[in-house]
Amino acid sequence: MGRFDLGVFVDAHHLLEVEPAQRKASDVLLRVQIAAEDRCMSFGMANRLVVADCSDARARAIAEDFGAAGFVIRHVPDGVALSRGQVLTAQIIEAVADREELRTIAVVAPEDVPLSVADALHRSGRALIACTAGATRASAALDELVTLSLDSTPLRSLIVEAVQSLRAAGRDEVRIPEMESTLRRLKPGFTAAAYGMTTKQALKIMSGSGFRFVAPDRAVLHTGNGVTGAGNGSNGSAATAVPSGAEPGLAKAMMNACSVLPEVAPDDEKAVVRALRSVLDLAEERHQLREVAMGPGLTIQTVCAGLGVVAAGYRSMGFKAVDLCHLAADGTAWTVFRNPDKPEDIRLQLSGGPAPGGP
Repeated sequence: MGRFDLGVFVDAHHLLEVEPAQRKASDVLLRVQIAAEDRCMSFGMANRLVVADCSDARARAIAEDFGAAGFVIRHVPDGVALSRGQVLTAQIIEAVADREELRTIAVVAPEDVPLSVADALHRSGRALIACTAGATRASAALDELVTLSLDSTPLRSLIVEAVQSLRAAGRDEVRIPEMESTLRRLKPGFTAAAYGMTTKQALKIMSGSGFRFVAPDRAVLHTGNGVTGAGNGSNGSAATAVPSGAEPGLAKAMMNACSVLPEVAPDDEKAVVRALRSVLDLAEERHQLREVAMGPGLTIQTVCAGLGVVAAGYRSMGFKAVDLCHLAADGTAWTVFRNPDKPEDIRLQLSGGPAPGGP
């Protein structure tokens, strides 16, 4: 046989679970191709398909990134008879039936999708590569497993929850094995490896989020409830003050959510913008904040209450909050609105809700 082609089938929504730095189509495809070539399983890339509910702005952006790499984009809305996984499975079976030269199939999706076609592919002499977020152990049904690290943002919240649980139990110092046990109790099956790091690395990175990591393997828990950053030596009072114009309940929720994020230098505009994007990502995860963001929108003061926790002192550097918000929202599902009837009312809104001041 003269040709050994590679087919790649992608669920864009699965990549939303992946660490943002690993979501780019070029990076995903490079890792898939390396896995295939290491096994001498294929050479040219033939079939290329990405499925997404294109009404989801974040998933659509990922699909369009793959589209720019030559992929066919197929819109599969949530709630229809066939799920994205079922559509991928059907397309894979159809592709191998139509193309004898298609010898290797790579599936970028939850592990159950490639496993559902493994028997059929192997019976027809095809090789199977799974590219899956957070996978730490390869199934015998796979020829190759490419693991993508999970987005670490939810990990911060989980570690803070573990610290609070241990503190409530009267602990003021724990070692890594006990921390891991607590994390597994809160999230069965937890392993830091799914996030591309060890537990020690995670604790070192997030030191300051209610605890202080002490080498080589201890975490000293903070006894107070103030928001402090790693090694800043402050009591967090400035960061925990609710800014004027912020909705007090939402601002407190925002600041509590952002307490899990690492602090950044307030004099670096790019770092402050990245921090603000992390604040917006957390707001999407918190039901109370997301609900308001999808409706009337979060006031700029509420959003900046979170930013003040992460980049304390950024206001003194002369940055304009509205400019930072525009930069952070660019290319995301967030939009910055100014109420035409009340110019001082500036809000950040997730796509899908009515514009502030509108009907």
